[in-house]
Amino acid sequence: MKMLTRQWLSAATLSALLLSGAVQAGGAGAPPVARPAVPAVQPAQTQAQAGRVLLDKALKANGGEALRGLRTTQQRSEMTFVDAQGQPVLVLPITASVDYVNGWARLTTSQGGQVINEQFLTSQGAFVSTPQSGTVPLPRQEAKSLTDSFFYGAPGLRQGNQGRESVKNLGEQTWLKVEGREIKGTVLEVVTKGVKATYLLNSQGLIVAERYPIEGLGEVISVYGNFQAIGGMQVPGMTLGFAPNGTLLYVIKDLETRINVTLPADTFKVPE
Repeated sequence: MKMLTRQWLSAATLSALLLSGAVQAGGAGAPPVARPAVPAVQPAQTQAQAGRVLLDKALKANGGEALRGLRTTQQRSEMTFVDAQGQPVLVLPITASVDYVNGWARLTTSQGGQVINEQFLTSQGAFVSTPQSGTVPLPRQEAKSLTDSFFYGAPGLRQGNQGRESVKNLGEQTWLKVEGREIKGTVLEVVTKGVKATYLLNSQGLIVAERYPIEGLGEVISVYGNFQAIGGMQVPGMTLGFAPNGTLLYVIKDLETRINVTLPADTFKVPE
């Protein structure tokens, strides 16, 4: 698990996790593995038509006009990595400031009360800053992970059906079992600017889980729950991250989320 933890702490990883899950959530415990159900095959045209309807439903359920009007978020959270027995091995406080209008982000990770990593995505590019190495540009693929993450999670729904390359309703599927409870629903697949987001929606259209790639680890399934209404949007209390085989990897607990706050002018200033 220690080797896995080092992979998770690659420069873009925490950003991708926090941005994609910034308006989402779960519970705890390592679950038994459940194979995804094979959905019934539908004609592509039917999938697309049903997908557009499902996307509208998801947008409404996860915040509607409040989500369309999302400009900024500021979130304090606690990310806990766990071992194979589900026991915590590393706890990291994280503060995330995101400007959805400009596509900017800043994430500050601490350990033992000290900042150990800051990640920036601004008009200047993508950077990581650490006490040991100073500020350096992110490698191209890791920078892409940051920009891609704006299309995940509930914030990825905010433009509705506009500007999408593909929207599909992939039918009913079961992704996992968590403490005996099946994580199942209707799968919505959305492709925007080459980035594919795959959502699992409940009967109301709320995002209950999501699949997306994480640099250095591969595909992750995030399970969301404990939602609360903040600023007209559904915001989670926790996110559970699983490997595709059902192994619990991490838990993200939301400590405070603020929507459409005015961020200080120096929030996205990259250290020299």
